[in-house]
Amino acid sequence: MNSSSSRSESSRKWHSAHSAKMMVVLLLLLLSGGVVVIISSCCFVQLSSPAETAHSLAAQEHLMMQRRRLATKDANNDDTSTRSQTQQMSTISITSKFNEKRSFLDPSWKEWGDALVQFETLVSPSELDFTISRRLPWEQDDSPEKCDDILLLMPEYFARNGHGSQLNSYLLAAMMATFLGKAMLILDAPQKNTKYPNGSMSSIFNGIIGVMFWENLVCLTLSQLHQFGCPVDAFKDKKEFEQFTGNNHKHLEMKEDFPMGMSRLLKHSTLLSRGCKMPTCNGFTYDSWEALRKAQKEHFLNGLPPREVSCEDGDRTQRIIPLGGEEVRQFFEAQVMPVILDETKKSEKYKWIIRLGANAHEAQVFLKLTKEADIWDFVSALMARSGILTFQPWVARDVAQYIRQKIDLPLNSGYDAIHVRRGDKLETESRQEVVAYWHSQGYDRVEQFPTNYIPFRHYLRLWDSTDCENYWYGFQTQSNIRLVYVATDDPMTVKEEIAKLPKGSDGTTIVAGCKKVKFIFAPFSEDGDTAFHINEGGGKTDCYVRYNRNIRAIADLMLLTKADTFVGEFVSNWGRIIRLNRLILNDSPRVGEINQSSHNWLKKSADEDPEPPAYIRDIRVAFGDLVSPPPGW
Repeated sequence: MNSSSSRSESSRKWHSAHSAKMMVVLLLLLLSGGVVVIISSCCFVQLSSPAETAHSLAAQEHLMMQRRRLATKDANNDDTSTRSQTQQMSTISITSKFNEKRSFLDPSWKEWGDALVQFETLVSPSELDFTISRRLPWEQDDSPEKCDDILLLMPEYFARNGHGSQLNSYLLAAMMATFLGKAMLILDAPQKNTKYPNGSMSSIFNGIIGVMFWENLVCLTLSQLHQFGCPVDAFKDKKEFEQFTGNNHKHLEMKEDFPMGMSRLLKHSTLLSRGCKMPTCNGFTYDSWEALRKAQKEHFLNGLPPREVSCEDGDRTQRIIPLGGEEVRQFFEAQVMPVILDETKKSEKYKWIIRLGANAHEAQVFLKLTKEADIWDFVSALMARSGILTFQPWVARDVAQYIRQKIDLPLNSGYDAIHVRRGDKLETESRQEVVAYWHSQGYDRVEQFPTNYIPFRHYLRLWDSTDCENYWYGFQTQSNIRLVYVATDDPMTVKEEIAKLPKGSDGTTIVAGCKKVKFIFAPFSEDGDTAFHINEGGGKTDCYVRYNRNIRAIADLMLLTKADTFVGEFVSNWGRIIRLNRLILNDSPRVGEINQSSHNWLKKSADEDPEPPAYIRDIRVAFGDLVSPPPGW
């Protein structure tokens, strides 16, 4: 039995055992009329309502429909074979123009910038645009008008999802807010409204926390503490934390004013917030805003714009739209996306792309784009350059410490990275890709498949493109060893696959008969936590342990994004975040036109592809679509 089937069997037994325990507890409570406090990570899993299951399936189908729509639209404009050739040619042009070897640390930034900034964003600091504030009108003065229109993002709805889902939701909300010309503020759920209490036992019993309703059943959970965990900075007494020798940090007191929710992970950009304060709106509470957010569904179903609330703020009136991640997706697709893709809406598109960080020349280039994939690539590259995804200082500090101390990877030299996602994706988004792969290998029936996943050798085959003769010509030195970082939720199986490959005398792995490779993995957690993402492996009773898992995940995300060559997929939210942050705007004045110099020198035909609006650092797609969805999708 392979490790994957062993994990599945163990998981089945674990859930069965806990289901039995829960039934006993519920029976006792029905007899006693008590309050249920179930300390179990299976609480959410076992009590998933039919509505939640249907919503999950609907979301997957919605994503597939979006991919088909994009592919169909491109097919109407280009021949299928031509489109395939274009994608291949694009990869070649990307490689030749932007694939110079680079390191994790930005060497130019080291000379004049704060070293910690290297770990605050997923792009190199020198690639960020620090001049945006000079171009935006609300950055030039302190006019109160900049806060008259606000989009209030309430991210609690997606708090149970992984990093990729939550970060993508944030990016989509950023596009929505800037398109509507509104400041964007984050309203995180307070202690009593969140499924993820801060961790302090005194806080937990001061109110009802972690409530999830299913019919008439209320489940209160203490197991899944704050969604991104608790850094040292969140504890009230740092000395008490350092001297603590117990196994559960929930007994320590937390700071009441430490950021919650999404704000604990991300440093909200002033490009989006405009420096506005949270509206008081005549004493509105979180529950008031939550009721308004839920009411948005009726507006969406009736084809109306998002409901807007007017509030008095001194002598001014604020217009506020409260939206959660799901509402942002619905309204963006139905009402914002059609305008962005409408070639006649030049005024709206120009103002929007300027608010998102483009300069006047780039905005004019954007207006010339007609292909949907080009539009989204341009917007994605712009959002990456604007530094919209910037992590909080404590996250950057701890990611830097983790990478420097735990990952055996030199940060001043080049490396490649491979992302092997298995786990839960094998039964959802990746299932059809696994089936397609084994069919291509000559296996007709699922029962005949050697494994229920795509083997690691497939990723290696995509990564390797070296001609042995040229690779070894003239020298054979230590510098020939190529470093490859492997991020995976199935490290044991991947290591077993690598162990079967040929080995060199120096312990390296021989790939393609000539290339010497050293594979690097993240170490196993010292606390025994083997989950790859924050939404896997069940909740942790220790908020600090969950935070360490959060740090490991962000470190993986950075290492994958900043690699020279990345091998992965765009089926998952994780992969799409990586792709977005590997895009770079093309600053050529001939974007959208035929590159005449290249045309003359290479003597290509007159139907040569125009210069793309954005380049992407070398990516090899292991499986899934190459179609570019909107950022945050």
